[in-house]
Amino acid sequence: MTKASTSKITLWLSIGVLVVAIIAALVIFLVPSDTPEPSTEQTQRPTSAPTETSAVGAVGCAAPASDERDVPSDLRWEAKEGVTWPVSDSVGPTAVTKGFAACFEHSPVGASLAAVTFVFSQVDHTPLEATEFYVADSPGKKAMLSQLDENTESRLTQQIASSGVSIAGFQIEEYDGDRTLVRVILRVPASPTGFRGLPVPLIWEGGDWKVKPLDTGSTGQASDVSEGEFTPWAGASNG
Repeated sequence: MTKASTSKITLWLSIGVLVVAIIAALVIFLVPSDTPEPSTEQTQRPTSAPTETSAVGAVGCAAPASDERDVPSDLRWEAKEGVTWPVSDSVGPTAVTKGFAACFEHSPVGASLAAVTFVFSQVDHTPLEATEFYVADSPGKKAMLSQLDENTESRLTQQIASSGVSIAGFQIEEYDGDRTLVRVILRVPASPTGFRGLPVPLIWEGGDWKVKPLDTGSTGQASDVSEGEFTPWAGASNG
């Protein structure tokens, strides 16, 4: 790999694949949020793939809040266009809302899967659509949307394919029940440590996890992470 290509990958990861071309600044302290009842728009699903359904079960955002941090025993991998990412039939996503995978357990690991889903939602949706759905209403969301329009294309699949990046694990840096800072850990050949962490701040809002950026629209600054410093996703191969 050339020095130029390595620099390009490092720049891409530092500004954040999360919202594509949105400015990055380290997010540590988040604004707490009240915990309302689950949205009536969300519907539970009884099958192994998210589908619109009215069946209700104690899974996903319908499950009691907990401090669960372990990888779910039913973890599996979604795959599309050469990109794979982890999902759980019990922890989330367990519903489809307006065409988006949604409804995650009110727990640290549920927030981690929500963060992963937000990142990889750009396989199926544009950055504008992903931001509209997954980001909590806030000045930060307005800042994100101001830099996007309906013609902004997602380059997620091309960037991952060209750089050899894949999902590796997660770090829970902060968690107080209704707010958290999760790092989505990617395996990055160009990183000095082999791994890169993308911060995703979230709050529990409307009965599910939502991304809560700074007023500038930033989700945070990526950083190199060493093996052993994060929880690896397990239970299946992500290729």
